[in-house]
Formats: sequence, structure tokens, C-alpha cells
Amino acid sequence: NSDQLLEELMASPSNTIAAHRGARRYEVGYKPAPLNATETASFRDGGTYLITGGFGGIGQTIATDILSKHDARVILLSRDALPERGLWEAYIKRSGTTDRKARRMAAVMRLEALGDVEVAGGDVANLAQMRRVIEDIKARHGGLTGVIHGAGVLDDGPLLAKTDAQIDAVLAPKVLGLRVLDQLLPDGALELLVLFSSTSTATRAAGQVDYVAANALLNAFAMSRRDADTRVVAINWGVWSDVGMAADALGGGASTALPARALEAALLKTAGANEAGDPQYTAPLNTDHWLLDQHRTKDGQAVMPGTGYIELLAEAAQAQGLRSGFAIHDLYFLRAMPVAEGAAREMQLSVSPNSDGFDVEMRSDCMLGGKAGWQLHSQARVAPLATARPKAIDLAALSAQCGNVATGAEERLCSPQEAHLNFGPRWHVLQETRMGEAQGLATLALPKDARADLEEGHLLHAGLMDLATGWAVNLIPGYGASNLWVPVSYGKIRVYAPLPATIRSWVRLSDAPSGEGSANFDVTLTDLDGNVLVEVEHFAMQRLEGGFANPAPLDAREVRFEDAEADDTSRTSAEERLAYLVSQGIRASEGPDALRRALALGRTQVMVSSVPLNALIAQADQPPVESAGSGQSFERTDLEGFVAPRNGIEEGLAALWENLLGVSPVGVEDSFFDLGGHSLIAVRLFAAVKRDFKVEFPISILFEAPTIAKCAALIQAETGEMGESDGGAEAAPVQKFDYLVPLNQSDQAAAAPLSIVAGMFGNVLNLRHLALPFSKERAVYGVQARGLIGDMDPHVTVAEAARDYLVEIRTRQPKGPYLLSGYSGGGITAYEMAQQLRDAGEEVAVLALLDTPLPVRPSLSKPDKALIKIAELRRKGFGYIGEWARNRIAWEKEKRAGAVDGGGASGAEFNNIKIQNAFLQAVGSYETPDWDGPLSLFRPALDFHWKVSGGNWVSSEKEYVFEDNDWRKYAPNIQVIEVPGDHEAMVLAPNVTTLAQELREVIGAALGSDEDDWSQATAAE
Repeated sequence: NSDQLLEELMASPSNTIAAHRGARRYEVGYKPAPLNATETASFRDGGTYLITGGFGGIGQTIATDILSKHDARVILLSRDALPERGLWEAYIKRSGTTDRKARRMAAVMRLEALGDVEVAGGDVANLAQMRRVIEDIKARHGGLTGVIHGAGVLDDGPLLAKTDAQIDAVLAPKVLGLRVLDQLLPDGALELLVLFSSTSTATRAAGQVDYVAANALLNAFAMSRRDADTRVVAINWGVWSDVGMAADALGGGASTALPARALEAALLKTAGANEAGDPQYTAPLNTDHWLLDQHRTKDGQAVMPGTGYIELLAEAAQAQGLRSGFAIHDLYFLRAMPVAEGAAREMQLSVSPNSDGFDVEMRSDCMLGGKAGWQLHSQARVAPLATARPKAIDLAALSAQCGNVATGAEERLCSPQEAHLNFGPRWHVLQETRMGEAQGLATLALPKDARADLEEGHLLHAGLMDLATGWAVNLIPGYGASNLWVPVSYGKIRVYAPLPATIRSWVRLSDAPSGEGSANFDVTLTDLDGNVLVEVEHFAMQRLEGGFANPAPLDAREVRFEDAEADDTSRTSAEERLAYLVSQGIRASEGPDALRRALALGRTQVMVSSVPLNALIAQADQPPVESAGSGQSFERTDLEGFVAPRNGIEEGLAALWENLLGVSPVGVEDSFFDLGGHSLIAVRLFAAVKRDFKVEFPISILFEAPTIAKCAALIQAETGEMGESDGGAEAAPVQKFDYLVPLNQSDQAAAAPLSIVAGMFGNVLNLRHLALPFSKERAVYGVQARGLIGDMDPHVTVAEAARDYLVEIRTRQPKGPYLLSGYSGGGITAYEMAQQLRDAGEEVAVLALLDTPLPVRPSLSKPDKALIKIAELRRKGFGYIGEWARNRIAWEKEKRAGAVDGGGASGAEFNNIKIQNAFLQAVGSYETPDWDGPLSLFRPALDFHWKVSGGNWVSSEKEYVFEDNDWRKYAPNIQVIEVPGDHEAMVLAPNVTTLAQELREVIGAALGSDEDDWSQATAAE
């Protein structure tokens, strides 16, 4: 029976009392006995009780119990000051669950229905604030009867990985808070002081040494006051199941949020809160709405536009109270959102407050593995504006600089994107464009029948914003209409005012880092008078290689499942153990009675647990073991050769990698790519590196430094600081090259390396896919252009570039046989490198050109141009004449963009225009020599588009088609190997697998025994 059970517990050395549900596990059908008079004397009618941490789940539960059982007053301590009581209803109606204060107001209003409840504003660890709180309570109520000190912070993590600030945050509410209370409420000032401690003082939970220490001090304080006038009791709570920090950590805590409320916005319809109480917005979407219906691919697939996410962020910013302007930082598009015809989808925006604003994740509903969840599409950070609105733009002066004018027929111009997308009327906004050197100015206007959208609440109209930022893609060096360019990210969007129906867009090429197949823009949007409405910095676009038809398979790490317990991939084994423990924890319905029984024991320290403590202590003493039934874990088991971080920078980088890659632990010699890193994660990684270490690197640095040790060395070289070291060996220095970039991590030092010269823009980023299949047999180095990064001038002759590249290659490989390759225009430089090596008496075993054209390709003859025009006129009718005129204008713009001076500011990175201009100058003056050695040309299928004179063919790019790219007249021993894909896609997955295999066979056939000879010579050296 219950009395016998309590006697046994009271007699035990640990002074433990079981919560009711824990007792039920010992005796089937157990029912707690009614509380007697002694047990109910813990709190009394007429008392005034202050609860620190009163807005937490446990504090709210205890407050509810006191008010429901006694005619007493409860005062909840809040660090956030609340408005006057009469303003609460209006505040909640305006802010709803999107505001921490509103949630607290709602919690107090629920308690008001039970009895007398107040809120006091102050930090329990702040002596001055608490003095004002206590003096106010004494003045109005004569003093306090009791205090329940329930404030606390839990921050799991190894002590050595925590900063002083993190440790202080855990210690402050319990330790400093108790010292403040003891000073302001000395012995005898209270009848009762209840200290909420933790059973972690017995179990010594790993990662909680600061939390354990703080609670141990509470226990010691209670023991020191055994005979004091104020009764002091330390209640060592075990885990609670539905409220408290453990339940909140697993997303299962009872929320104090208000019910979701309707929003008066264009796309966002409801404002609610997630399990943690943070704001959460929803936007129902379907293909009947113009946002999806009027943004489709050529095959009719509706796709969420990138600017749709911007509109959602703008509406969320207003709902968060940022009505006078805001800034969107680091907006990344991580996964496209195609929507099936007639399907109903829901977008969910989860908002997490941070120090200067809030982070936002944008997800849509999905099913994965039969489980419902929310897949991640985009993320950003939103904050109040930190800068004043800039002065108005002189549009007249800009117009004078941009003299190449195009005006749309039938009140609009066709945008370049319309070659790949079917836009509806709300995207038919381009009225006039003016192009200048690396910049353009456009006028855009919503159609008259779409202007009602602005009255419905659209702040940054998706159709208008889409074209306003993307209309000038033909400024991209080498831009061709055959590829679709899509948005990847926005560095910063400053919003000073909503967009009106008619705007001006001033677009400039940005000097922000980019690579081949990518470009960056800065954009300013104004009204017709030049007043700045929106400023965009570092708008990144990417050439889309594979289209929308074959998106990458959805990864479980991109999905937040609705049933977290059913998500086998979302928890480690430690989290599974915690989840089980929480499921067996003290219920909120049981906790208050357990507290009363604990206080009735007359002890100064009592442990209250629903799980036998001896078992918990034994479990804590055991090393973690993976359970066969615990589900999939992302904890690593392949730790052979693991090297832990050795200094501050390596520790910081390891934390970033673990967070972004979802793998733990990460060692300093682990490769970013081997752990599953890809370009989207790399973008987020280097955004975090820039934020945390104040160092900006291009993504291609991962090829040079793919491990934490090497990346840390680069950061140290930039900053001059390495952080505190544990005394171990410092990271090995990275061998510095100006041109060579290691594209794979091969330990086959005895094998001849393969060198691949980058294409016209000099960036090796897209060549990594080709290098990876060779990792087990040889190193592969990309050769990037001089001046791609920094302020060095690029090479202006092919011979000079080849000579400088060979210096670094021969530093790595002093003697042949050499394996040379070049992608696209880079093959021309590789061709010259082979010439120079041969002249130096060295052997070139492989010279592989990856769809490389001749330095100067023959121009179309006038008769052939005429034949093409006649063929098109027959096929398209008289509409071809207008199309030809538009294409001619676009070609002229492209030509002018290519002629722009490539000089950039000192220290600029990825100087695409400068590299392109230098390359065109170099190949234009290159006199192609003969080559009688082996040469392999890898090219995609030929594009026989138009048949012209002499039996020749012309491609869709209006270039003569040659089976050997016209190289045979210089290299008679050429072999041509056709590979899948087109010019860009042949070096990308999945086509690159075939290219790598074919190239491997060429290398194997060429080397034979020569590789063994080179290996022996290398070993001897």
C-alpha cells in the first residue's frame, strides 16, 4: 500500500519519493492516498508566493496548482517586461503567437481565471532589479510568504567545448539567483524557500557538469539551512514527461502558445507557434493561384519562384513587427518546389529569434518513406534595417550611361528567361531596357489587371521582383540563351518600402566571388523618381544544367517529420535514450502532488523521480552503446585514424561541419566531400566561416583545403591567430600554389598526376566531378587562371600562361611522363603546355582535350548565313523576322558585355570578366602549331542543326560542325571519343562517369610500363 511504500522510500539514504506514476509501476492498480493536513500545509491561504522561472512549463504547473487549491497570490518573475494589463488583449490580437510577450500574457490570463496572479519584471541574477521587485511586493502586499526558485538553463556539451559565456549562462540563474535572493530575503523573511534542483546531481549526466555544479550548490545551501527560521528545501527533480527542459528539447513540451490566428496578408494565412513556442506561419498554395500557375517550365510544370520566398519573408517580417523596413540576409534556395497540377500544398515558415532579428526556414509538406513531414526549400535571416535609406538615384544620368535602348512591342519586352519558362501575365512586366558597360537600367510595370495584387497585400510582388532582379542575365560574360539561369542565393536584400506597380531596376555585375556557370549581381529598385525602394547585394545566379525534371532524391536530413518519435533517422542513440526516459518521466498532472509529498517529508533535500535512481546512476556510469533497435544514427563508427580538433579554429570548424553535414564527430583530417558535403552545403559553410572567423574564401578553396586541418591553416594565415591549442601538433601547412588546385584526395603519390586546365573563365569548380573517380589511382589537379582570385593581372598570351602553369606542375612532378588535359578553352593552353614540354625533352603521354574548339573558329560565310535564314523562314514563317531582330539585339548586348574592362578592385575574387577578356585576347593571337604526338578529343554528340553549302553542317549555336572540332589539320594522330551530355553536362554527374572511364582507358593505354618507371624514379628521389 501507499503508506508502506512511502515508509520504505523515506527510510532510504537517498531520501527519494516516487511520483505517482512511478509507484504504479511497482504495484498494479496503485492509487495515491488522499493528502493529509500536514501535506497540504506546504502552501497556505492568504500567502504570497514568488516563482522564478514561472513561465516555464514546470513553473506554470506549480502556479496552477497553488491557485487552484489555495486562496493565495502567485507572482511570476519575468525578465521581459510586459505592457500594462489593459493593453494585453490588443497586443495579443496584433501579435498572437508570433511574440514571446504575447504568449506570456496569454499564460497569465489563463491563470487569472484561477485566482490572484501578477507578473514582476526582473532578472533573478540582477541584484538591482530584484531589489526593486522585492520592495514593490513589500509595499503592496507586506512581503512574501514563500519563494519557489525554479529558474534554470541547460546547455548540454563537453566542458572544454564551452565558452565562459555559455557556462555563465547555466550557472547564473541558479547560483547568482540564489545569492541575490539570500541577500534580499535573509533568514526569517520567508516561511518557505523551495529550490528546484535536479537528480542530475546523483546521475552526473555527461555534458552537464556546469548544470550539475549549479544544482549541487542549491543542495548544499539547503543542507546549510537545516535549523534556520526560513524553511529551505531542495527538490531534486527527475525528468518530467510533458513539461520542462528535457521535454522541450525533444519537441514534446506542452506549449504555452495561443491557438493559431488568421493573418491579413497576401500569402501567409495563419500565425501560430511550434512545440518550442517559436513563431510559425503557414501559407496554403496550389496551382490555381497565379504564383504557381503563371510560373511554369516549358513542359507545363508549375514551380515556386524564388521571389515567392522573398514575398513570404517580407510578410513574415511585417507580422514580426518590422513595419518600417527590414533586411533579408543570406537567403539560400536549397531545393526547387515543383507542384503537381491541382495539388494542394502548404508552405510553413519557422521563425527562430536570434540576437538581432530572427532566422527563418521555409518548408513544404511532403511524404518520405511513408511518413509525413516538411521538406526544406529555403532559409534566411531577417533583421531590422541597420542603415538609413540612401539618397535618390539620378535616373537621368544612368539613362545616359546606358544608351542601348530596347522598348517592348505591345507594351512589354520578352525576358531572356522566356526561352525556358512559360510566364503568365504577372511576369509580363518588362517595358524598357537600357544597357551599358556591365550595367543596365530597366522600367517594369505590372499589367493593369494585376495591380489589385498590391491592394491584397503583396509587398514585393513575386512577378515584378523576379524580372526586376533577373532581367539582365545577358550581362553575364559568355551568356547564351541555350541555358536557363536560376537564382541560387541573395546576400542581402534591404527593403525600405513595398514595390509599387511601376518601378525602375538598376542592375550591375557584382565583384562577389563566383565561378564558371555562375554570376553575381547588385540591384537597386526605385520608383519613377529614383527613390530607393529595395537594395540587393550579391544576387547569385547559376546556369541550370539538368533542368527541373530530375531533382536530387530527397534526403531525410532535409525533412522535419511531424512525428519525431517515428523518425528513425532524426535521433542518435543518446537522444533515443533521452526520449525513452522522458516518456517515463513525471507528468504535469502528477508533479504538484509529488512536490507536496516531498515537502511533507520534513527533509532539506528530497529527490523526486519516476524512474529508479539506482538504475539511472548505473546507466550513466556505462559507456554509450548503440542499441540494435534504436534506429539509424548519424553518430560515426568509422573512427579509425580519427584526429580530434587541437585548437580554437579547428574546434569551431568541426562544430560547423557537424551541424551542416549531420555527422558527429568530425576529425581534422576528414574530407568535407567524403562526409557527404556538396555545393549547397559549401555555400552555407563559407557563409558561416565568413560570419565566425571574418574571413571570406571562395568555394573552390575546398579543393585546396578539404580538411579541417588545412582549412584552419588557411584561416590562421589570413587572421594570424590560431586560437588556444592543447599543446598537440599544429595543423600541417598547406603547400601554396597560385594555379594548382587539388581536386581529389589521393594518397597514390607514386602515380603520375593528371592536370586539367580550367575553361575560359579559369575556374576549376566544375571539374571536381571528373577528378573523384581517379582518387584511388592518382591525384588530379585543376589549373585555375591567374587573376581569378585577387588583383593579379591575367595572362594575355597562351604561351605565357602555359609556361607559368608548367612551373608549378613540374614542382609537383619534376619529370615525365606527363598527363595533360584541358576543358573547353583550357584545352588550348594544355595543347601549348604539351608543346613546351616536348621542346624541353619531356614525354607527354596523354594530351586530352575536353570538347576544346580551335583557338579561332571559322566564321560563317555569307552564303551559309543566308541559307540558315531561308531555312528558318520556311520553318517559322514571317515571325522569324522579329525573332531574328531580337536575337540580334541580344547578341549585340552580349558582345558589349564581353568587351567590358575586366579590371576590378584590389583583392576582388573570381574576376570573370577580366579573365574572359584576357583569354579571348590570348587565343585570338595564338598561332596553332602542329602536334605529331598522341591527342584525344572527348566531345558530346554533334549538333547537326542546319545543312549549308559544301555539305557542311552548322550547330544551333551557329558554329560549323566538325567531327574532330577541326583539330586534325594540326594533330593528325587525333582520336575522337564521343561521350554523353552536352558541352557543360559532359563533366557533371551522371555523364562524367562515362567520361572518367574513357579517360582512364586512354591513360592506361598510354602509360603501360611507363608509370612503373616514373614510380620507381619518384621513389628513388
